[in-house]
Amino acid sequence: MMMSKKRKNMEDYSLPSFTSFFGVDVFFSQSMLVSGFLNVVLSTIQVEFQMSSAEAAMFPSNYDISVAVTVLLVAHFGSSHKPRTLGIGMILLATGSLFFSLAHFIYGKDNILEAKDSEKNMYLCDSDSNADSKTDCIDETMGNSGAYALLTVGSILIGLGASPVYTAGTTFCDEIFPPQKVSMYFGISYGIGALSPAIGFILGGVFLGFYKNLGNPPEGLTVDNVNWVGAWWLGFLICALMGYVFGFLLLFFPAQLPECEDVKQKKLELNIQIANTEEGPANEPATPPEAKSQTFIDLLKDMLPLLKSVLLNPVFVVIVLGSITDSLIISAFAAWLPKMVESQFGVSSSVAAYITGGVTVPGAAGGIIVSGLIVKWKKLNGLQCAKWQAYIGIACIIAQLGFLIHCPTVQIDGVNSALNSTCSQAVEDAQCAARCPGNDVYEPICLDGVTYRSPCIAACTEYNANSKEFSNCCGRQDLVVEAGACDTNCKWLIPYVICLFLIMFLTFLNNIFFLTANLRCVKDSERVIAISLQSVSFRVFGSFPGPIILGAFIDKACILWNTNACGEEGACQEYDNTKIMVVAVSIAMIAKIIGTILYFIGWRLWAKREDSASIAYSDEVKGGIVTNTVTVEPEETGEPEKNGDLDKVDLTDVAL
Repeated sequence: MMMSKKRKNMEDYSLPSFTSFFGVDVFFSQSMLVSGFLNVVLSTIQVEFQMSSAEAAMFPSNYDISVAVTVLLVAHFGSSHKPRTLGIGMILLATGSLFFSLAHFIYGKDNILEAKDSEKNMYLCDSDSNADSKTDCIDETMGNSGAYALLTVGSILIGLGASPVYTAGTTFCDEIFPPQKVSMYFGISYGIGALSPAIGFILGGVFLGFYKNLGNPPEGLTVDNVNWVGAWWLGFLICALMGYVFGFLLLFFPAQLPECEDVKQKKLELNIQIANTEEGPANEPATPPEAKSQTFIDLLKDMLPLLKSVLLNPVFVVIVLGSITDSLIISAFAAWLPKMVESQFGVSSSVAAYITGGVTVPGAAGGIIVSGLIVKWKKLNGLQCAKWQAYIGIACIIAQLGFLIHCPTVQIDGVNSALNSTCSQAVEDAQCAARCPGNDVYEPICLDGVTYRSPCIAACTEYNANSKEFSNCCGRQDLVVEAGACDTNCKWLIPYVICLFLIMFLTFLNNIFFLTANLRCVKDSERVIAISLQSVSFRVFGSFPGPIILGAFIDKACILWNTNACGEEGACQEYDNTKIMVVAVSIAMIAKIIGTILYFIGWRLWAKREDSASIAYSDEVKGGIVTNTVTVEPEETGEPEKNGDLDKVDLTDVAL
């Protein structure tokens, strides 16, 4: 009885403005989590759970494939009760976020450095190591596997929970707002959606600056240390709390709010008025067709002819294939750009988050806004937008030469630099070679421009806890060094940031041109299926493989792996910056060149089709076959039909 009364009160006071708050929160939480937090913390997750880049790349890829597989099913089966569908989606998204946080609390552990933080002499050349390497090996293998399983399930759940955002969320809000206000709501939602990744990057950078347990870090461990693990899990925990609160509240919303009937009636009257205006006053007033319920099988039967027609449209296919290459580039660099900045310029993960978020988000937003203004200002049709795509592709290829900017690689003794014979002899004389930590410990020090993996390998025999300095290294009594790898003194950060902004701006400048060309190269009746096909193609062939491909090639650039007592490789400790540059340039250039060629082919195919249509029309007119009643198909003229299915296109699906 009490629950029924609460539900009635909810129905009575569910105003559109109140409901829109929930909708904006859904967009905000989803975008901040997926486009912000997840991309920022990948490199830190690698360090804590000793994963390779290819393994960690599966987490953003799992999200994309989950959305691609379920978005159409959710759109059909979740349409009967959209608020409940949204609520369930938010709860799934919150659960996935919670799984990410639990991976830290259950499987996160202190490494050797942190366990012995008060005994820096364990790294010295005259110390003993009593660690049970066999036990450590078993514990690490089990812990890392458990963490990987939790993170995998979490990323899949986040994808499942995000699917209703792209379907039920948009259509539900379209139902409660009148036609003159719905565009304003979508503008607010997409504005929040564009801003939330920037907030995710900034907050992610702040959280990574905190020690992973939110306490004081071990002595000598700073945020600039390669072994630093920040509180990456905090952002996921915040998103989980937000998701649970708003998800459970959405479950109590009715299937239709009281305002829905009024809005539906206004839209119906507007459609009848437009139809009567087009048919003329002499005709009888138009009446709306009766609603016909369709099963999922009926929907598939109606969809197949449209799907066949779209797939046989060469212009559409070529343009979508070209845009898939853009999707691959965007997803790949969104996942790994923070790590590349961190490696190239020797900055902390927190600073790398600030740099990438502060550059990529404004660049992407600026590109989208400018492209929209150009299309509106010049009143471009579909064919003209296809032409702009091709030429912007050329400009983007030139801009991507900015990825050639890179810094020197850190020189590590015995890895990519010749062994220092003096230090080696000092280690041998002290008879501590067998007691020096292996590759499972990386506590670098810099000596004469060369980095040593630990003070023991540099034959350091003393450590001053007050000054945090090592001395008596390499047999030199007067030599004092500080912990940390050698600084490469790279001065290319600002030029790299400028080029990165330009690359992001030009990449996203194609966004509106592509959407316009994509909508105009097919018939009005095919636009919904074309948008859906484009969205699924982007995720399956672009967003899904992008992070995996780039992550696998980044692993190839590793020069020093963390290797445990069992010889199993974990996370990479140092990279060859030149190889990372080659990987970045190669993947970006190859994908963009292929995409630009496809854009040119699509443009020329479309232009040829336009020419053929014009010639056929001219011949018919000259032969007296047709009069002024002749019409040209919209996909040939680039102009939309009136009262077509354009109004039915889900704008959120377009944004996918």
